[in-house]
Amino acid sequence: MNRLVFHVDEEDVPVPGGSDTVHVHLYGRRPKHPGTASIGGSLEVAIARLGVPVAPLAFDFLSIALAVVAADTFVDRSRFGTNGWSRELALEVPLCRPGPWSAVAGDIERALAFLSGDTWRLTFVDGGRAPPGPEAILRRHRSHVGIGRADCVSLFSGGLDSLIGAVDLIREGRSPLLVSHSYRGDQSYQRRLAPRLGKVLPRFAANANPVFSGPNVNDTSMRTRSLGFLAYGVVAATALGSVKPQLAMVDLVVPENGFIALNAPLTRRRVGSHSTRTTHPDFLDRIQSVLDFTGMQIRIGNPYRHMTKGEMLSELAPAGHLAETALGTVSCGKWKRRSQQCGHCVPCLIRRAAFAAAGMTDTTNYRFSVGEAWERPDISDDIMAMRVASSRDPRGRNQRALASGPLPLDPSERQGWFGVHQRGLEEVGMYLERELG
Repeated sequence: MNRLVFHVDEEDVPVPGGSDTVHVHLYGRRPKHPGTASIGGSLEVAIARLGVPVAPLAFDFLSIALAVVAADTFVDRSRFGTNGWSRELALEVPLCRPGPWSAVAGDIERALAFLSGDTWRLTFVDGGRAPPGPEAILRRHRSHVGIGRADCVSLFSGGLDSLIGAVDLIREGRSPLLVSHSYRGDQSYQRRLAPRLGKVLPRFAANANPVFSGPNVNDTSMRTRSLGFLAYGVVAATALGSVKPQLAMVDLVVPENGFIALNAPLTRRRVGSHSTRTTHPDFLDRIQSVLDFTGMQIRIGNPYRHMTKGEMLSELAPAGHLAETALGTVSCGKWKRRSQQCGHCVPCLIRRAAFAAAGMTDTTNYRFSVGEAWERPDISDDIMAMRVASSRDPRGRNQRALASGPLPLDPSERQGWFGVHQRGLEEVGMYLERELG
């Protein structure tokens, strides 16, 4: 069992004594001792810029999410996981109000197990950090986000789906508060795209910035990143709810095409490491249940859950002035390695097929064309998997869709997920057939 203990006071972080426990300064900017870690050092300032007090329960949810992201980052899966994959992780996290969270600890553990494929044990204790108070908020008055202009919250990553999500909300006459997980690199896309939406919108951006001092191999799979992103959205939504009490329920929009949200394994050997579940309906439903139990008036929703990326883009295509903006988004899962979208990973293939399906010329500067990648055995694996999946007998596709996790029992919802899975495979399959023959 890999154990992580979190501290909100830097003075409480002990010098490592040879045990397998990792001590982490929660909301710390840098580790105090070699062999210790920190996370969330800039978040209190970012949250103060919302301009209003944040509910302690929402801040506790953020603390839990940061602890999970820290564990997922600092415990290398290849070294500490069973068969190089599944880890056992025990976390002790101080919270402002641990009572309500202790009551749902088991539910969160099961949601995390589904999300990351690991075994989680969560212990919540007293003494957690409270959200920024009035004085901290006042000190940041010159940089307040101005959330009073918003009527909902939408996650805004700098990707194509999040761009379409924001544009559609504006078309509906709404004013979303954009929430960005501003990792280094991602923020350049977010800053460039936000002013091009056709309406000035408030934006809340934050970066967890996990740091380990001393020799350590950080895990790169980052399965739990979406929980941190959702936590930022929850914090922003509760802030908006305090400004707009007339909103009985604050909508937290998670814009993601249904094909990638479902992310059913393309082949049998991809059930584990290749099948992420960051916006899978079962995971989002589990988090919604946790929020409901704690009494937070937030409604998580993905309006594109039954649409392919191409179908989403086709709705955007008539707005010609947005075509160039769409091309300025990033979809690649590997782009940070060379600051260029690779062109051959699964997200890139879905992106390329979406532009083709929408009848839009894709001028994205990919590192490889599909034909070039197909001729390279070292990088053609995703193309091969997608070709196999799209050409298989459609009679078994519903069962293959269920391989990624449980789907809603409601017949129309369930059929919607089966439908988008089939159409998503067809969309990419047709594109690859045109490109490769």
